[in-house]
Amino acid sequence: MCNLLIAEDEKSLRDKVAANVDWEGLGYRLFVAKDGEEALEIIAREPIDILVTDIRMPGMDGLELTERAKCINDQIKVIIISGHAEFELAQSSIRLGVEDYLLKPFRTQRLLDVVEKTRAKIAAERERQAHQRRQEELAQQNLERRMRDVFGWLANRQSVLQHAQTPIRHRLGEVLRTGTHRELEEEIAVLHRALEQNAANPDSLLIILSDIVLSTLTALKALDLDVQQGIEVMNKLLPAEPQEQLEELKRWVASFLLEINELIRAKRQGGAEQLIATIKAYVDEHYRSRVTLGALAQELNMSPSQLSKLFHEYVGENFSDYVNRLKGQKAKELLKGTDKRIYEIADYLGFSDAYYFSAWFKRTVGVSPTEYREGLTKES
Repeated sequence: MCNLLIAEDEKSLRDKVAANVDWEGLGYRLFVAKDGEEALEIIAREPIDILVTDIRMPGMDGLELTERAKCINDQIKVIIISGHAEFELAQSSIRLGVEDYLLKPFRTQRLLDVVEKTRAKIAAERERQAHQRRQEELAQQNLERRMRDVFGWLANRQSVLQHAQTPIRHRLGEVLRTGTHRELEEEIAVLHRALEQNAANPDSLLIILSDIVLSTLTALKALDLDVQQGIEVMNKLLPAEPQEQLEELKRWVASFLLEINELIRAKRQGGAEQLIATIKAYVDEHYRSRVTLGALAQELNMSPSQLSKLFHEYVGENFSDYVNRLKGQKAKELLKGTDKRIYEIADYLGFSDAYYFSAWFKRTVGVSPTEYREGLTKES
């Protein structure tokens, strides 16, 4: 069943759309809303798949509804209804990820055709996602099988690993992703002690080893490195016929982690500039939506302090200063090149109110928005 929401302030059009199509017979659950606020309430409580909204409604218009709806449900598909007077505005809605738009007046069959096309797109996307999940599950199963094969020489045939408890909890993945060489050597020493303490228990040794490998491969994946390369390093360094198992295992752990660290270090050096370029492009596009360093760091699996240091090193200014400079430039452009009022510019740039925007602008630029605009008038 596909959940369809129609947001339209004209009652006659709402009634026409609801009555002229057997939505339930076609596999839809139909919801209707008379304005944007009611539509948002429905979207917050129901998993709406497709939103059809008029671009002009009292209070919240269709574009604002679209933007706020996607904040609640980023998978929702949107179809815009507009009149000829709003045609160009409707076309601009493409930047919001709108699927299609309808010009008034339209036949109900036309609406149905557009909705059906959108439902087909949703079905195709879900099938791709399901296929990707199946592939990832198969890859994970294959990876687990390979690891059992690689480390089978440690396992006792009578072992019941599902009843064993992992004897350690370590921060290896974090150290590999963001730590120094010295921190990695300290972590290797911790792992060596854990191996020594469990030398008489093959089950525990295998669990520690599996923990090390999974933490390492997860770190490689988080850094967008080839997991297969990590497995090749793992196989290359493993003794074929170990004699002194504990000492050879300790040597293997140290060699494996140090070589993986070299791969990661090379990736960090080569990819830092590309990472910063990507972050700058993202900030340039989303600076109005209060993008934060903390949120970016979490998305990139980095600590805020590490990202802040890296950003300053490559850009030459703090992250917050960079965002403020972008907003300041845009604010001055709007004050100079448009007739927008101060509160409209404040709202456009994502400020909570005009008073806060004016205080921020004066602190950043040195004069208030009004004084800045008046100064431009005097110069001309």
